[in-house]
Amino acid sequence: MREKIFNLPGVVTAVLLTLVLTHFFRTGLSAEADLQLLANFAFVPGRFGMLLDPAGVIARLNAIARSSEDQAQLSQFFLTYPSQSLLWLTPVSYAFLHGSWTHLGVNGVWLAAFGSPVARRFGSARFILLMLLGAVAGAAAQLGLHPFELAPMVGASAAISACFGAAARFVFLPGAFSRDPRGEAEPPALANFAQMVRNRQALAFIGIWFALNLFTGLAGQGAGLSDAPIAWEAHIGGFLLGLFAAPLLDQRRKA
Repeated sequence: MREKIFNLPGVVTAVLLTLVLTHFFRTGLSAEADLQLLANFAFVPGRFGMLLDPAGVIARLNAIARSSEDQAQLSQFFLTYPSQSLLWLTPVSYAFLHGSWTHLGVNGVWLAAFGSPVARRFGSARFILLMLLGAVAGAAAQLGLHPFELAPMVGASAAISACFGAAARFVFLPGAFSRDPRGEAEPPALANFAQMVRNRQALAFIGIWFALNLFTGLAGQGAGLSDAPIAWEAHIGGFLLGLFAAPLLDQRRKA
């Protein structure tokens, strides 16, 4: 039997298709309509910051105004235009939006590479739950560290980072990619943290992942890797969620 060149789990393909169709839909909108959509569904920490510390958000807006009046007007638009009824959707809805086709393409490659083994092991429903929780964890991390930020955050990176974190618990174990989990070649139990510390491949993977995220977050825009600041804190929030939540979502759980 010949192997398929592209053998992605159905749920991963469905997520990729949803992200592509969402961005394609946005390309057909006018600039004004797309800005309104972005304001309603992107994650803007300052909108939640207004509920916690309005004075801090106003101080941030005033600081932006001293630097750029145009940027201040845009920040005020993101703060005041969106419907409050949609506010609590934004910790998830932002993950469906991307800044460009390049942004979407990079995320799509990482989703295919690391989402696939997680989807095969966890199953479709648990995989979707992991990605949703990863998106929320990413938004929470961004809010916790930048509660007065008024720039919109978009992208599935935090949700995909949750897949990275979950994959780190098993992809470096012998037999991790057993093709038939119902057969005798059952995939191994998830590695605990002591086992991960002793596994050089797992440690190297986590170390390189953190280093790349710090580099792209701190220097990515200056190096021309992105047109906007990269929310690396959100990526780390998603990764840690996947790392710690994996045992709760794993289909192969032993008493």
